[in-house]
Amino acid sequence: MNSQLLPAVMGQRTRMVPTPLGDLSVRTAGHGPRRVVLWPSILTDSHIFDTLADRLAPLCTFFLVDGPGHGQSSGRAQEFTGAEAGQAMLAVMDAFGLRRAVVGGVSWGGLTAAEVAMSAPGRVEGLVLMNTPMDIDGDRPSFGDRMIAFGARWMAGLKVFRDGVARAFFDDEELRRNPIYQSQFHAMLAKANRRKLAAAVRSVILHGVPLRGRLHEITVPTLMISGISDKLYPLEGQAEAALRLRDARFAPVQGHHISPVDAADEVSEALRAFLLERIPT
Repeated sequence: MNSQLLPAVMGQRTRMVPTPLGDLSVRTAGHGPRRVVLWPSILTDSHIFDTLADRLAPLCTFFLVDGPGHGQSSGRAQEFTGAEAGQAMLAVMDAFGLRRAVVGGVSWGGLTAAEVAMSAPGRVEGLVLMNTPMDIDGDRPSFGDRMIAFGARWMAGLKVFRDGVARAFFDDEELRRNPIYQSQFHAMLAKANRRKLAAAVRSVILHGVPLRGRLHEITVPTLMISGISDKLYPLEGQAEAALRLRDARFAPVQGHHISPVDAADEVSEALRAFLLERIPT
Protein backbone atom coordinates (compact mmCIF):
# COMPACT_ATOMS: atom_id res chain seq x y z
CA MET A 1 0.00 0.00 0.00
CA ASN A 2 1.31 3.47 -0.86
CA SER A 3 1.80 5.99 1.88
CA GLN A 4 -0.44 9.04 1.87
CA LEU A 5 0.66 11.70 -0.58
CA LEU A 6 2.28 14.68 1.04
CA PRO A 7 0.71 18.14 0.68
CA ALA A 8 4.13 19.45 -0.31
CA VAL A 9 7.61 18.07 -0.74
CA MET A 10 9.89 18.99 2.14
CA GLY A 11 12.42 21.68 1.28
CA GLN A 12 10.74 22.60 -2.00
CA ARG A 13 11.12 26.00 -3.63
CA THR A 14 8.89 27.52 -6.31
CA ARG A 15 9.94 29.78 -9.17
CA MET A 16 8.06 31.28 -12.10
CA VAL A 17 9.92 30.74 -15.38
CA PRO A 18 9.19 32.71 -18.57
CA THR A 19 8.70 30.35 -21.54
CA PRO A 20 7.18 30.49 -25.04
CA LEU A 21 3.96 29.17 -23.45
CA GLY A 22 3.78 31.82 -20.73
CA ASP A 23 5.16 31.82 -17.21
CA LEU A 24 5.40 28.28 -15.82
CA SER A 25 5.55 27.43 -12.13
CA VAL A 26 8.46 25.12 -11.32
CA ARG A 27 8.99 23.56 -7.89
CA THR A 28 12.42 22.23 -7.01
CA ALA A 29 12.69 19.40 -4.51
CA GLY A 30 15.32 16.96 -3.35
CA HIS A 31 19.06 17.31 -3.00
CA GLY A 32 20.58 14.47 -4.99
CA PRO A 33 23.12 14.72 -7.82
CA ARG A 34 20.86 13.59 -10.68
CA ARG A 35 18.75 16.36 -12.22
CA VAL A 36 15.23 15.29 -13.23
CA VAL A 37 12.68 17.56 -14.95
CA LEU A 38 9.09 16.26 -14.85
CA TRP A 39 5.94 17.57 -16.57
CA PRO A 40 2.44 16.25 -15.65
CA SER A 41 -0.60 15.05 -17.58
CA ILE A 42 -3.36 17.33 -18.76
CA LEU A 43 -5.92 18.09 -16.03
CA THR A 44 -3.32 17.49 -13.28
CA ASP A 45 -0.44 19.51 -11.91
CA SER A 46 3.00 18.82 -10.49
CA HIS A 47 1.59 17.46 -7.23
CA ILE A 48 1.26 14.06 -8.91
CA PHE A 49 5.04 13.79 -8.43
CA ASP A 50 5.20 14.72 -4.73
CA THR A 51 5.60 11.21 -3.34
CA LEU A 52 8.11 10.29 -6.04
CA ALA A 53 10.19 13.38 -5.30
CA ASP A 54 10.05 12.77 -1.56
CA ARG A 55 11.20 9.16 -1.84
CA LEU A 56 14.03 9.87 -4.27
CA ALA A 57 15.19 13.12 -2.67
CA PRO A 58 18.65 11.77 -1.71
CA LEU A 59 19.22 10.58 -5.28
CA CYS A 60 17.74 13.44 -7.32
CA THR A 61 17.07 17.12 -7.52
CA PHE A 62 13.64 17.43 -9.14
CA PHE A 63 12.26 20.28 -11.21
CA LEU A 64 8.48 19.79 -11.14
CA VAL A 65 6.60 21.79 -13.76
CA ASP A 66 2.97 22.88 -13.80
CA GLY A 67 1.93 22.77 -17.44
CA PRO A 68 0.52 25.96 -19.02
CA GLY A 69 -2.98 26.69 -17.82
CA HIS A 70 -2.58 24.16 -15.00
CA GLY A 71 -1.71 24.58 -11.33
CA GLN A 72 0.14 27.82 -10.68
CA SER A 73 1.25 28.35 -14.30
CA SER A 74 -0.38 31.18 -16.19
CA GLY A 75 -0.23 29.67 -19.66
CA ARG A 76 -1.89 31.37 -22.58
CA ALA A 77 -5.29 31.34 -24.26
CA GLN A 78 -3.85 30.39 -27.66
CA GLU A 79 -3.26 26.79 -28.67
CA PHE A 80 0.27 25.51 -29.25
CA THR A 81 2.18 22.61 -30.76
CA GLY A 82 4.00 19.76 -29.10
CA ALA A 83 7.26 21.21 -30.40
CA GLU A 84 6.48 24.48 -28.61
CA ALA A 85 5.84 22.58 -25.40
CA GLY A 86 9.26 20.98 -25.84
CA GLN A 87 10.79 24.43 -26.22
CA ALA A 88 9.08 25.46 -22.98
CA MET A 89 10.70 22.51 -21.18
CA LEU A 90 14.06 23.55 -22.57
CA ALA A 91 13.40 27.09 -21.32
CA VAL A 92 12.88 25.65 -17.84
CA MET A 93 16.18 23.81 -18.10
CA ASP A 94 17.92 27.00 -19.25
CA ALA A 95 16.43 29.01 -16.38
CA PHE A 96 17.96 26.61 -13.85
CA GLY A 97 21.28 26.29 -15.66
CA LEU A 98 20.72 22.66 -16.60
CA ARG A 99 22.97 21.89 -19.55
CA ARG A 100 21.75 18.27 -19.44
CA ALA A 101 19.11 16.48 -17.39
CA VAL A 102 16.79 13.51 -17.26
CA VAL A 103 13.46 14.68 -18.68
CA GLY A 104 10.09 12.99 -18.46
CA GLY A 105 6.51 13.12 -17.43
CA VAL A 106 3.09 11.53 -17.41
CA SER A 107 0.99 11.40 -20.60
CA TRP A 108 1.26 14.99 -21.94
CA GLY A 109 4.46 15.31 -19.94
CA GLY A 110 5.90 12.25 -21.67
CA LEU A 111 5.02 13.71 -25.08
CA THR A 112 6.68 16.99 -24.12
CA ALA A 113 9.84 15.28 -22.87
CA ALA A 114 9.96 13.14 -26.03
CA GLU A 115 9.94 16.33 -28.11
CA VAL A 116 13.01 17.50 -26.19
CA ALA A 117 14.74 14.14 -26.66
CA MET A 118 14.12 14.27 -30.42
CA SER A 119 14.95 17.94 -30.99
CA ALA A 120 17.83 18.36 -28.53
CA PRO A 121 19.24 14.91 -27.64
CA GLY A 122 22.48 16.47 -26.41
CA ARG A 123 20.53 18.06 -23.56
CA VAL A 124 18.95 14.78 -22.43
CA GLU A 125 20.70 12.24 -20.19
CA GLY A 126 17.67 9.99 -20.06
CA LEU A 127 13.97 9.99 -20.92
CA VAL A 128 11.10 8.85 -18.68
CA LEU A 129 7.80 8.15 -20.46
CA MET A 130 4.98 7.41 -18.02
CA ASN A 131 1.57 6.42 -19.42
CA THR A 132 2.42 8.31 -22.61
CA PRO A 133 0.02 8.23 -25.59
CA MET A 134 1.59 6.80 -28.73
CA ASP A 135 -1.21 7.33 -31.24
CA ILE A 136 -2.96 10.55 -30.25
CA ASP A 137 -3.79 12.21 -33.58
CA GLY A 138 -5.23 15.68 -33.96
CA ASP A 139 -6.31 14.83 -37.49
CA ARG A 140 -8.65 12.13 -36.13
CA PRO A 141 -9.78 13.07 -32.62
CA SER A 142 -12.21 10.67 -30.99
CA PHE A 143 -15.58 11.68 -29.60
CA GLY A 144 -14.14 11.17 -26.11
CA ASP A 145 -11.27 13.53 -26.87
CA ARG A 146 -13.69 16.20 -28.03
CA MET A 147 -15.76 15.78 -24.89
CA ILE A 148 -12.70 16.18 -22.64
CA ALA A 149 -11.74 19.37 -24.49
CA PHE A 150 -15.31 20.67 -24.17
CA GLY A 151 -15.43 19.77 -20.50
CA ALA A 152 -12.12 21.51 -19.75
CA ARG A 153 -13.57 24.76 -21.11
CA TRP A 154 -17.09 24.65 -19.76
CA MET A 155 -17.33 22.04 -16.99
CA ALA A 156 -14.09 22.06 -14.98
CA GLY A 157 -15.91 23.86 -12.19
CA LEU A 158 -18.42 21.04 -11.86
CA LYS A 159 -17.69 18.16 -9.50
CA VAL A 160 -19.41 15.70 -11.86
CA PHE A 161 -16.83 16.46 -14.57
CA ARG A 162 -13.90 16.26 -12.16
CA ASP A 163 -15.18 12.97 -10.78
CA GLY A 164 -15.38 11.58 -14.31
CA VAL A 165 -11.77 12.57 -15.00
CA ALA A 166 -10.69 11.04 -11.70
CA ARG A 167 -12.35 7.72 -12.57
CA ALA A 168 -10.50 7.62 -15.90
CA PHE A 169 -7.15 8.71 -14.48
CA PHE A 170 -6.82 7.09 -11.04
CA ASP A 171 -7.49 3.91 -9.15
CA ASP A 172 -10.52 4.60 -6.93
CA GLU A 173 -9.04 2.86 -3.93
CA GLU A 174 -5.80 4.80 -4.23
CA LEU A 175 -7.67 8.10 -4.16
CA ARG A 176 -9.53 6.95 -1.05
CA ARG A 177 -6.17 6.21 0.58
CA ASN A 178 -4.84 9.61 -0.51
CA PRO A 179 -7.45 12.24 0.42
CA ILE A 180 -4.84 15.00 0.34
CA TYR A 181 -4.13 14.47 -3.34
CA GLN A 182 -7.82 14.03 -4.16
CA SER A 183 -8.46 17.42 -2.58
CA GLN A 184 -5.57 18.99 -4.51
CA PHE A 185 -6.84 17.54 -7.79
CA HIS A 186 -10.35 18.93 -7.35
CA ALA A 187 -9.12 22.31 -6.11
CA MET A 188 -6.74 22.78 -9.04
CA LEU A 189 -9.41 22.15 -11.67
CA ALA A 190 -12.06 24.15 -9.84
CA LYS A 191 -9.79 27.21 -9.63
CA ALA A 192 -8.24 26.97 -13.11
CA ASN A 193 -8.59 29.67 -15.75
CA ARG A 194 -10.82 27.55 -17.95
CA ARG A 195 -9.97 29.35 -21.17
CA LYS A 196 -6.25 28.70 -20.71
CA LEU A 197 -6.84 25.20 -19.34
CA ALA A 198 -8.95 24.32 -22.38
CA ALA A 199 -6.39 25.80 -24.78
CA ALA A 200 -3.74 23.46 -23.36
CA VAL A 201 -6.07 20.45 -23.47
CA ARG A 202 -7.08 21.17 -27.08
CA SER A 203 -3.44 21.58 -28.04
CA VAL A 204 -2.63 18.11 -26.75
CA ILE A 205 -5.61 16.00 -27.74
CA LEU A 206 -7.08 17.83 -30.74
CA HIS A 207 -3.84 18.90 -32.41
CA GLY A 208 -1.37 16.22 -31.33
CA VAL A 209 0.97 14.33 -33.65
CA PRO A 210 1.30 10.53 -33.17
CA LEU A 211 4.51 9.56 -31.38
CA ARG A 212 4.64 5.87 -32.31
CA GLY A 213 6.00 6.47 -35.81
CA ARG A 214 8.70 8.82 -34.49
CA LEU A 215 10.08 6.63 -31.72
CA HIS A 216 13.06 5.66 -33.85
CA GLU A 217 14.22 9.29 -33.52
CA ILE A 218 14.73 8.84 -29.78
CA THR A 219 18.31 7.73 -29.14
CA VAL A 220 18.72 8.38 -25.40
CA PRO A 221 18.22 5.75 -22.66
CA THR A 222 14.50 5.53 -21.94
CA LEU A 223 12.39 4.24 -19.07
CA MET A 224 8.83 3.53 -20.19
CA ILE A 225 6.23 3.01 -17.46
CA SER A 226 2.68 1.85 -18.11
CA GLY A 227 -0.28 1.23 -15.81
CA ILE A 228 -1.56 -2.33 -16.06
CA SER A 229 -5.16 -1.08 -15.78
CA ASP A 230 -4.74 2.08 -17.88
CA LYS A 231 -7.84 2.07 -20.08
CA LEU A 232 -6.76 5.18 -21.97
CA TYR A 233 -3.53 3.63 -23.28
CA PRO A 234 -3.65 -0.15 -22.75
CA LEU A 235 -0.60 -2.12 -21.73
CA GLU A 236 -0.27 -4.15 -24.93
CA GLY A 237 0.11 -1.09 -27.13
CA GLN A 238 2.60 0.46 -24.74
CA ALA A 239 4.70 -2.69 -24.66
CA GLU A 240 4.78 -2.78 -28.47
CA ALA A 241 5.88 0.84 -28.57
CA ALA A 242 8.73 0.14 -26.14
CA LEU A 243 10.12 -2.39 -28.61
CA ARG A 244 10.49 0.40 -31.17
CA LEU A 245 12.83 2.37 -28.95
CA ARG A 246 16.57 1.85 -29.43
CA ASP A 247 17.45 1.74 -25.74
CA ALA A 248 14.46 1.19 -23.48
CA ARG A 249 13.45 -0.47 -20.26
CA PHE A 250 9.71 -1.24 -20.02
CA ALA A 251 8.13 -1.28 -16.56
CA PRO A 252 4.45 -2.22 -16.17
CA VAL A 253 3.06 -1.14 -12.80
CA GLN A 254 -0.22 -1.41 -10.95
CA GLY A 255 -2.96 1.15 -11.38
CA HIS A 256 -4.52 3.29 -14.04
CA HIS A 257 -3.33 6.37 -15.93
CA ILE A 258 -1.44 8.44 -13.34
CA SER A 259 1.13 5.91 -12.20
CA PRO A 260 3.11 8.17 -9.81
CA VAL A 261 -0.08 8.39 -7.75
CA ASP A 262 -1.54 4.91 -8.27
CA ALA A 263 1.75 3.02 -7.96
CA ALA A 264 4.14 5.32 -6.13
CA ASP A 265 6.17 2.42 -4.71
CA GLU A 266 6.70 0.70 -8.06
CA VAL A 267 7.37 3.91 -9.99
CA SER A 268 9.89 5.09 -7.39
CA GLU A 269 11.78 1.81 -7.54
CA ALA A 270 11.71 1.64 -11.35
CA LEU A 271 13.05 5.18 -11.63
CA ARG A 272 15.68 4.56 -8.94
CA ALA A 273 16.97 1.45 -10.73
CA PHE A 274 17.00 3.23 -14.10
CA LEU A 275 18.93 6.22 -12.78
CA LEU A 276 21.49 4.15 -10.88
CA GLU A 277 22.08 1.83 -13.83
CA ARG A 278 21.94 4.19 -16.80
CA ILE A 279 22.59 7.76 -15.59
CA PRO A 280 26.09 8.28 -14.18
CA THR A 281 26.76 11.21 -11.87
